[in-house]
Amino acid sequence: MSVHEDLAVSYHQQDTDYYCGAACAQMILDQIGAGLLSQDDLYNENHSHSVIEPGWATGPDGLRFTMNDRTPPGNPTGLPHGHPYFVLDEELSEDTVSRKIVWTIHNWRVAPIALVYHSQHWIVVRGYTASAVPSGYGDHTYSISGFDINNPWPYTPSAVDASLAPPPPHSAADGCGTGGNRGVADEHISYTAWQDTYMTGVEFGHWSGKFVAVCDPDPPPTRVGVRGFAQPSRRRGSLIEADEATKYAFEGAKLYGLHERQEFGDLLKRGRPGKPVLVQRLDHPDKFYYIVPVEENRETASLAITVDALTGVYRESATRSGKEGGVFVSMKRERALETLTDQTIELPNQAGRLRVRPDALCHYPHLVWKPCRESLSPYYPFYMFTVGAHRVYVRTDGAVFTQLNDTGHGL
Repeated sequence: MSVHEDLAVSYHQQDTDYYCGAACAQMILDQIGAGLLSQDDLYNENHSHSVIEPGWATGPDGLRFTMNDRTPPGNPTGLPHGHPYFVLDEELSEDTVSRKIVWTIHNWRVAPIALVYHSQHWIVVRGYTASAVPSGYGDHTYSISGFDINNPWPYTPSAVDASLAPPPPHSAADGCGTGGNRGVADEHISYTAWQDTYMTGVEFGHWSGKFVAVCDPDPPPTRVGVRGFAQPSRRRGSLIEADEATKYAFEGAKLYGLHERQEFGDLLKRGRPGKPVLVQRLDHPDKFYYIVPVEENRETASLAITVDALTGVYRESATRSGKEGGVFVSMKRERALETLTDQTIELPNQAGRLRVRPDALCHYPHLVWKPCRESLSPYYPFYMFTVGAHRVYVRTDGAVFTQLNDTGHGL
């Protein structure tokens, strides 16, 4: 029998495309009784105290400073272990930092903030599923099977068009995580996806080779334990078929106990599987995944499950409450083509403007994705087109880009 602990952390989206650290701080500080603080104020403090290494929007040191500076005095939320304070865990292995995250959730009842996609993005880890409850921060007798996260991306619509409804300012009923604002309030990540996509370690700079999270003050474990969790049998060779992807998606959801959780189980029962969509990773050679939508209407999916397209192994799933929109928009390639045809697009680096003529437009056969400033969620992949020597990307919500920026830190 597995153990699942999921903290009540209200979900809020980031107010700009680089405010992820501020949004995560906002969510956790609200959880521990500080109220919904302004993301502008939180970002300014994060950024101004990110001093160890230049180039960060929100650096690990800056985020730690803000969390401790803004933590309210006393014990306003009734946390069983008293007044929390935060430390920066800079570990040499993914296993160590992951167990620190689990221990923080279980022992301190406070959600950690994790640095993912190497060093591009901050997310809140509010829950975990494991084979047993940890007995201490150095317990390696249990296995981790998955995490529940609050990913503050995509940023609020008002960041692009001020005429759109708030947030900001945020409130308990601000619409973040509902269809109207696009954010995904409930995401479950398998430990496999966590290891190879999310908690992948910083690649260069001061934190090179480290796995980073802002957690509780306990000292780190002194040894590395056994990792992993039982998965469905793996397939080798060619990509699995779409109908197989659907089968593996539902089997994986059951394996991880999602059918027993209200936010996922209701949709698994009443929704119907839509057509799986194949996505190729641009940042890894020969890596593909399927998005399997679970639909309540033909346009959007209120639940989406991803599986590895080579093995069928469950990776992650996300669901959203709300009457509008969904987790994954099943935009057809024809609509993406219509979005581009006869448009004039600004090229990067002052290279001029490109007129997209339908007779000179070529499309890649699959959707593509990598963690980048333009999409920090695998549920928002891109159609990729070439026009002469130029690439153009159409995100599945219709946004158009001429490059994908994956060089930022802490966005």
